[in-house]
Amino acid sequence: MNPRRLLPYLVIFLVLAAGYAGLRWRHTTQLAREAQAMKIFHLTATDISDLSLVRGRDVIRLAKKDKVWRLTAPLSSKADQTTVDNLVATLARLRKERDLGVEKKLAPFGLVHPGLVVKFTAKGKPHQLAIGAKVPGGESYYVLRDRDPHLLMITVGSKDSLDRNLLALRDKILLAFISDEVKGLKIKTGKTEVDLEKTGPLTWRWVGRPDFKVRGDRVDRLLRDLHLARAKNFLEETPGQSAALGLVPGRQTEITVLTSAGNPTLCLGAKKDDTVYARQGAAGPVLLVDAALAKEVDQTLTSLEDRRLWSGAIPAVHQVVWGPPGQTWTARKDKENWRITGPDKAVTRQPSIRLEMALWDFQKLEALKTPPPKGAPAGPPAFVLDLRDQAGKPLLHLEEMGPQGKDDLLVRTRMGGKTAVVLVSQAKFSQWQDEIRRLTATGGQAGKSPDKAETGRGNRQ
Repeated sequence: MNPRRLLPYLVIFLVLAAGYAGLRWRHTTQLAREAQAMKIFHLTATDISDLSLVRGRDVIRLAKKDKVWRLTAPLSSKADQTTVDNLVATLARLRKERDLGVEKKLAPFGLVHPGLVVKFTAKGKPHQLAIGAKVPGGESYYVLRDRDPHLLMITVGSKDSLDRNLLALRDKILLAFISDEVKGLKIKTGKTEVDLEKTGPLTWRWVGRPDFKVRGDRVDRLLRDLHLARAKNFLEETPGQSAALGLVPGRQTEITVLTSAGNPTLCLGAKKDDTVYARQGAAGPVLLVDAALAKEVDQTLTSLEDRRLWSGAIPAVHQVVWGPPGQTWTARKDKENWRITGPDKAVTRQPSIRLEMALWDFQKLEALKTPPPKGAPAGPPAFVLDLRDQAGKPLLHLEEMGPQGKDDLLVRTRMGGKTAVVLVSQAKFSQWQDEIRRLTATGGQAGKSPDKAETGRGNRQ
């Protein structure tokens, strides 16, 4: 076909496309104009610099300084930034559901003495929104904007977003810190003082106790809980009340997070139902916090010592040997799988996740607090376990030496040239042994040597 004959069709297509684009633009522009016309205040959230919620004689005032909202009345404190930002955003995008026109008699609409008046300053100009009664049988409220006599209606959801009490507006963060800036953690409860120093991304040490091995994962978990903890309520403190609340030295638990930006402290006192009394710093307000936080602190202190048989990094393991001496299985990491060779040279393969889950469960095994008795059983071990890295360097050597009493098992471990003999739970150790033995009971080539497997495939071809 002659290309010249296509030109008229191309011109028609371009004209139609331009016309369609023009119609879409006009439609979009019209919708934008209508949406703008429905807005009650023509401003953005960043324009608002202060805000007041007036309920009769009760007034809550907030002001923004250096991009941070603070309460200035009826008390002076930092505000909940998310709650205030949401309130301000609601004001900025507030829409009128209906415009009922000019109305001079305001009593029937609850606007002579409105239940809530929101006053604010935007770009230096004062504004206000008076919220009156609820529309009978509807999902809206009557409102007046600034000095405009037009009676407007807003949705119940908009009214609820603006109608915030003092508790909702107060900053409920218990310990303000940035996780990456944490250098240490101090906990003082009764006669116990714990002084922890962060020595690496996942490691901690107890200052003054070099032989005490700290469970870094449990310290990090406590820090996460402290970072996320929030006050459930604020209380008015009366003189001499601190002792009754358990918020006095010697009775309270003092938690201090050491950071490069400061050392915030939280004190936990007596329990009250499902909460505990608390205080921020030495002279901060009295709060109620979830009792689970105090329980988490206690559990961390009682399980702070790292008594795991092995606490190394699972990704570092590239070879695992286990079983009775002379009858061991050997697993080697091979890309996405583990190649497992049995005592009879039979080979099976397992997905990485299965063997690594077994290692993860092995990490849960802990030595008992009771020290093992003197005189370990003589003779060869009943079971051995070896973990090695990619270069073949030993990460752990473990030997099962024999039962001790009814419930315990004596094991010997060697890591980094250090040997230890400890007691473990016989039931838990046996349960883990069953788990790793199951790795040799299934698999696509279980019971076949690599040579036989390859030969079989060749014959089928």
